[in-house]
Amino acid sequence: MNSADRFPETPTKFIETLDSESFKAFLHALSHSRYQEGQLLSFTLPIAPIDPLAALELHEKKSERFFWDHPGNNISISAAGKVKELKATGAGRFDEISKKTRELKKKISAYTSITHSMAGPLFLGGYSFGDHNISPIWKKFGAARFILPEWTLVKTGSRYLLTLIIEREEKAIHDIYTEIIERVTDFLNISGKAGSSCTRQNSDEQNILCNFQRVNEKSRWIDRVEKAKKHISEKDFEKIVLARTVEVKSKHPLNPTLLSYHLRQSYPECYNFIVQIDDDTSFIGATPERLASFENGVFKTEGLAGSASRGKSASEDAAIAQSLMMSEKDLEEHQFVVRAIDDSLSPYSYKVDHPNRPQIKKLNNVQHLFTPISASIKEGVQIHDLLKKLHPTPAVGGYPKTDSIPHIQEIEQIERGWYSAPVGWYNLNGCGEFAVAIRSALLHKNHAHLYAGCGIVSDSDPESEWDETLMKFEPMTNALNEL
Repeated sequence: MNSADRFPETPTKFIETLDSESFKAFLHALSHSRYQEGQLLSFTLPIAPIDPLAALELHEKKSERFFWDHPGNNISISAAGKVKELKATGAGRFDEISKKTRELKKKISAYTSITHSMAGPLFLGGYSFGDHNISPIWKKFGAARFILPEWTLVKTGSRYLLTLIIEREEKAIHDIYTEIIERVTDFLNISGKAGSSCTRQNSDEQNILCNFQRVNEKSRWIDRVEKAKKHISEKDFEKIVLARTVEVKSKHPLNPTLLSYHLRQSYPECYNFIVQIDDDTSFIGATPERLASFENGVFKTEGLAGSASRGKSASEDAAIAQSLMMSEKDLEEHQFVVRAIDDSLSPYSYKVDHPNRPQIKKLNNVQHLFTPISASIKEGVQIHDLLKKLHPTPAVGGYPKTDSIPHIQEIEQIERGWYSAPVGWYNLNGCGEFAVAIRSALLHKNHAHLYAGCGIVSDSDPESEWDETLMKFEPMTNALNEL
């Protein structure tokens, strides 16, 4: 190795893996490989424990941030910055994202100091509910958008993995090594801040929330439910999900990481997520519904439909759960979901497994009928193939899908954007996880658009469905009131 290839001393034992012979051999091989335009370098190494949400809060850049957390699944991901962006629109958007990922994969050279399914580049983002997404408040998100971030921090079990993405350009190997050291050191400084400082996220002034629900909103909702039931009685479809939105204005700018902190504390059974597009605009939620997880050829999803409130005592809570398990209306609504998932997965799977009867999933303020579903997936099937087939499930769309979906926007008269659509992550190791983005809100400066929906079947009661939307707004309104 000549003098130009000498590596500077690493500043801490914490990154001593960057002094390893295997890492230097990787760089040496890279130096002798032909430079490819647009080539990206990925470096993954273990790092000391730090809450990924805290790392996100303390990172100086506020735009292009992502957070994913499910304490029950013992996984948490945060990421920031944007090296590459994958976008698509129209009916072929799932296939296009899959194609663009394969093309970009060819340009990535990856090094990892640890063998793990979560090591290496992650793509983070999601899809809109419809094939196109051009409404003013949602336009920045697009119909399908995933980023390859500058850095990703993954907590999986007791491991913490940091992945950095660097654009190779025509940099000398020495310069690449120096850049890695500088960026890891910057991240260690963030870790140090998390362990030694306590930063207040809002002022001592009381926050004031104003609800901008439209006049006659309840009567409008009842009219829409009756219109949907008329379609059902005329055999246009068997079930449709209708959503509504309310706008909330805060006295202070809304902080997505602080909101997510409150949601995580209150709803540890849920997928807590942030997709932040710029300094002012974020999509955030705490959703109980997994759409898809994929690892080692095993696919997991779930049916989640049929809802009831929680009780004020243990006996009342048990009685409500029992009533939900016996409710013909809710069981019918739930069965539509399970049947549709079975039909969607069958062409891609050797076998689909699930219990014959639903269970109860209890959250902080609501309980649902719930059926866990797993499937062994045929070789060559990609996660975007399954997302395309599953979305939207009858839990957020309707049944049959082709008959009900065209009527949703016509009846709802709102723009869903990414609400009730797939949000999540995937990597190049065949792993990925997506949730259905319900119990969510679009944030812009000091405004929040909150979304909630209900499944409408033949015997739905409009008043009860209205009350259900109020119950489903609670996670976000409670978190906003904590600010």
